[in-house]
Amino acid sequence: MAAAPLYQQIAQLLRAAIASGTYKVGDLLPTEQELCAIHNISRHTARDALRLLTEAGLVARRRRAGTVVTAPTEPALFVQPLGGFQDLLQYARDARLTILAYEPAPPDGMVLGMGLDPAGWLELRGQRWDGTTIVGITRVLIRRDCAPTRAEIEAHRTIADAIEALFGISAIRIDQQIKAMILDAFLAPLAGCEPGTAALRTRRTYHDAKGELFLASESAHPADRFVYSMSFNRERSE
Repeated sequence: MAAAPLYQQIAQLLRAAIASGTYKVGDLLPTEQELCAIHNISRHTARDALRLLTEAGLVARRRRAGTVVTAPTEPALFVQPLGGFQDLLQYARDARLTILAYEPAPPDGMVLGMGLDPAGWLELRGQRWDGTTIVGITRVLIRRDCAPTRAEIEAHRTIADAIEALFGISAIRIDQQIKAMILDAFLAPLAGCEPGTAALRTRRTYHDAKGELFLASESAHPADRFVYSMSFNRERSE
């Protein structure tokens, strides 16, 4: 995997320094000239690194004052609790889906890696939005015998809801895997971020009452826009 551009590497170093408290809210970051001397980089690279931090809401660039830290961490734009089955469904209902493509599934890594026959599946590609911000990009495989039309999907809150309403097939079991990834030059623009951005990849498979797979999704969420949260309660003994 190719290394991220130098300005992104410098931005990540500064992010880490802010998160660790090396630079606290109200502190000044090194100037562009100082960053050039410290990291042996060009003025253009230093400027782009600071731009990324500004766009992330971590710093503000003030005339005659310099670059000031304004937040210790980047705010997450979408938080999904991992409390149980309904929480997994709720994410899809809360994050609005914009469909980019809906067509026969290609015989590629996701399809063949799951042992599926491409001829039996359709593929949907889209973006997940929280208001006006993209919180993730998604790819969904839908079994042909229970595949709604594009209009039917858009008329329901989720693809799973559309399948249940139209075909009477409900998700009884959902399996989920979460993995770290880096967005490449193809995926990053779809997510509205820079190539090399860290992201979370979630893969979910939906099974009906017979245990048969009828829906599978793979989504990528830029790390600065998405948080999984969990809450555990300790049971008290009488």
